[in-house]
Amino acid sequence: MRSPAGSSLLIFLLCACFLAACTESESLKTAAVRLDSSPPVTGDALVEGTIGEASTLIPILATDSSSHAVAGQVYNGLVKYDKNLTIVGDLAKSFDISRDGLTITFHLHNGVKWHDGAPFTARDVLYTYRVTIDPKTPTAYAEDFKQVKSISAPDQHTVRVTYDKPFAPALASWGMNILPAHLLEGQDITKSPLARKPVGTGP
Repeated sequence: MRSPAGSSLLIFLLCACFLAACTESESLKTAAVRLDSSPPVTGDALVEGTIGEASTLIPILATDSSSHAVAGQVYNGLVKYDKNLTIVGDLAKSFDISRDGLTITFHLHNGVKWHDGAPFTARDVLYTYRVTIDPKTPTAYAEDFKQVKSISAPDQHTVRVTYDKPFAPALASWGMNILPAHLLEGQDITKSPLARKPVGTGP
């Protein structure tokens, strides 16, 4: 048989636990209200750690993950993968693929500007293709572009790419970061100041 003192102690402990739970619940409610009524934070910074210093911010010359992590925020490709891993337009607002799968026509967004205010056009796409396959360019990313039979720009906002034979990663390969022709054309890309002071179309 439980003693009166034991019963009193048990009741006291149960009451204490109940009061503590109520106090914690009220604190959480108060905190939630405080969070809900706080103004949104703007203008802050996101700090991300990397495994090393970026070696260059010109994407086709980069061979390390740190460089790609930064350059990927500076530049855009014609296409990208969305959250469902579906290829969608990026600098290209849309694209058409011929029935035989050999020709891709990219329709570029109008009004896109480089960070220095110059307009983004098909010229930039043609330059990026040409400099990537140039034997003088020390890049590891030329092979996909070497599969291209021909590339043309019917107008400033259209790029047409044709392949000799079906090439499975053809569309995905145009996720390659597009470079600013007006700042690089006719220059030695390996000596460009864009390696440390990039001018892109991204955030």
